[in-house]
Amino acid sequence: MRGDMANSQSSQALAGFLDSMQDPNASAYSLLGPTEYPESVAFWHDPSAPTMRVAPSYQAALPLADHKKHKRTRSGCFTCRSRRIKCDENRPVCERCRKGSRDCVYPSPSPSASKSGARSVKSRANRPPSQGSDSSGKVEVDPVSPLEPILDEEEPDATSDSRPSPIIPSTRPLHKSRSTQSLRKPSRQTTEAPFVKEQSSSPSAESSRMESMSVRSGSIGHSTAELINNARLSDDLRFYLNFHQEFMTTPHFFLRQSCFHFVHHSLIELALQYEPLLYALVGFSAYHHSLHNEGKLSTFLKYYNKALILLRKSLGSGEPHTEATLCTVLVLTTTEEYIGDWMNLIDHHRAAHALVRELLTPESSNLNDLHTNIFLWYARFDVVVGILAGTETVLSRDWYLAKEQHDAEQAALYPDDPSKQLELVGSINRRFGLDMASLYAKLSRGMISMEQFAIQNDLLGQWLEQAKIILRGFDDYEYKVQEYPHNQPLTEDDITDPYTPGGLHRGALWDFNYAWIDILSTETMYKFQTMQVLQQPLLQELQELAQEQCRLIETMVRWPYKENGFCIMFKNSIGMASMFLPKDHKHQMWSRRKMAMMEQNGYIIPPSFRMALSAIWHAPEVNHWWLPNEEGYTNIVREIRELTAERSAQPRDELRENVRDMKTLFGRLNMNDFEDGSSPTSTNSSHHP
Repeated sequence: MRGDMANSQSSQALAGFLDSMQDPNASAYSLLGPTEYPESVAFWHDPSAPTMRVAPSYQAALPLADHKKHKRTRSGCFTCRSRRIKCDENRPVCERCRKGSRDCVYPSPSPSASKSGARSVKSRANRPPSQGSDSSGKVEVDPVSPLEPILDEEEPDATSDSRPSPIIPSTRPLHKSRSTQSLRKPSRQTTEAPFVKEQSSSPSAESSRMESMSVRSGSIGHSTAELINNARLSDDLRFYLNFHQEFMTTPHFFLRQSCFHFVHHSLIELALQYEPLLYALVGFSAYHHSLHNEGKLSTFLKYYNKALILLRKSLGSGEPHTEATLCTVLVLTTTEEYIGDWMNLIDHHRAAHALVRELLTPESSNLNDLHTNIFLWYARFDVVVGILAGTETVLSRDWYLAKEQHDAEQAALYPDDPSKQLELVGSINRRFGLDMASLYAKLSRGMISMEQFAIQNDLLGQWLEQAKIILRGFDDYEYKVQEYPHNQPLTEDDITDPYTPGGLHRGALWDFNYAWIDILSTETMYKFQTMQVLQQPLLQELQELAQEQCRLIETMVRWPYKENGFCIMFKNSIGMASMFLPKDHKHQMWSRRKMAMMEQNGYIIPPSFRMALSAIWHAPEVNHWWLPNEEGYTNIVREIRELTAERSAQPRDELRENVRDMKTLFGRLNMNDFEDGSSPTSTNSSHHP
């Protein structure tokens, strides 16, 4: 009964999404925006609840004495080993897979087929797609060979494929830094960051062994290659799926490396069984292929429109909604954000919200791998896009608390596993956004006094300090870069020293750089809001935070072993940092070059944001393009901008007009805060405050 009601409610919400129904009663709220907030938001934040006390030490929260780590065996099932947990090896279904209702797959001893499949991906990825007709009906997949055996972490892969794979952090304790650290000559298979071969340097032998541990992800890639190449697809669809496997990375989906299997296997597997997702994913790949090969926007639009038509048909047929349905909506949501169309993004976000509530639960989001990855993908839109864009369909706080509690327990059990600590930092950051919105909602509705607000706002800030403590816990590990290869001489145009020793994490800790940028960006937003409401003179601190983000971003840009799409992860940070940097020419040009880099990689900055920055910088020319003489302004970027402008020309209601104009972000922005006379002197900051 409950499932039928949920399905009915979800169908109604999705119908509203697809039919573009107006919602005149929708009220907007924002972290930085107007003073009107939905009442439900105000009650998210409860300072009397345990989660709002002074942040505890998560790693000391749970007893660890009885916990024993287990070595993996070669005979465990693939599912347990990909989840990095011990398998009891019961056949045909192990106990863990049985309890979790997961597919239990044991590896096969024949690796030859998967290697040939990988080679065929490579050859197809460089071949232009045919213009054959689109496939129709269900996608049929021929039988494929079983998975190859999975080597233990203790066994380096001596015969790995020539294409490097992302690092999947393990629970093995990392090593502390040695007295001297150098970058030595690498092996051919050594990888510093996903999808990029290391050419001239590598860490110590132990670190090299950790970073070359790509066997599990490699076997996943081989298996997926066989699925794609054995499926009955037209040449163009197969081409773009192979391009997805070869070129696309987790940052392209706003996700971290822990989601590699989801992006490169689970999504493909679902797409081959559900045509709307197939065309949405192919369209997203075609979008990036066109960007990097000076293609035509019409190629992307063909698949994008087909995905919308197929999704509408699927939803209208009355067939049950599945995880593939939800993933289709999330791919479309991701696409809308890329092209800067936030008005239509609202509808996709609301549809995703309805499907999440129908298909997932707070419990399944922690216990089911597919649901975990979907939740992480959706939650990023829910918190960042939902709050900042002013939509009301934000998932209840219980979901975020359940995820944070689970991540805290895992972080306490595995204090030396960087992936567990990063997951906890991500949960803290997500829930911080919810509680910050709720606190400001209480203030705007007169539910608390200014004195109470100041006290609770200070307590809220302590959660950011807790996240920093967790990240600093890995500062003395050997994956911090002390020497940089291929240093470029600094000039008077440089705004920071990107070669600060210890200023970058590499290899197994690469995602720590993204985590630092996210936390620093959140802190910048938090202190800016505090400065405005409490009228505190925090501009100096805001500028220092902005400069530290610039240093870390510039260091990652110059690091030679980064993955494709890495700059997409800077989208929030660059915008916030650019508002508070000194307004001299070289700082402004640094920001403008990074904005141009974002758009050249497909992430289009909304026109309203360009207008705000042009006002802050007193540089009206950036409304046209970021760089002088249209440097780097490619035809495809121009086409995308024109498409977005056309789609955003006539908003359906006031809510969408406010979102298009980003009034919820800039509604209370006082340009006097950015006048030259109030800006402190530029200083270079050291690594990680």
